[in-house]
Amino acid sequence: MQVYEMNNVSKSFNKTKDVIVNEGNDYYIFFPQQYINSKQLLVNRHDKYVEFIRKTENGQFEIQQSIQFNTKCIFGSLSDEGDYLITWDDSSKEIQIRKYRQE
Repeated sequence: MQVYEMNNVSKSFNKTKDVIVNEGNDYYIFFPQQYINSKQLLVNRHDKYVEFIRKTENGQFEIQQSIQFNTKCIFGSLSDEGDYLITWDDSSKEIQIRKYRQE
């Protein structure tokens, strides 16, 4: 995954970081990335994984948690404040709701 930041002077985006995520091919686009600024948390679906990536105080990105599914076909979204993750996948064929818990 690549991170781009906006240059305030030129108003253009420049690549600043590469973040290593789980390997695999990504064919499905049913799960948009979401960034929750209040939690400094990015949710990213890649291949069979839903990953929670936190922005650290020094501006780096670290995977905090990775949830593995039995399929690549995962639909999902975070609630507006990032308190709940709602998913559906074609393997379990169930809606799953997970509550965010900070450790």
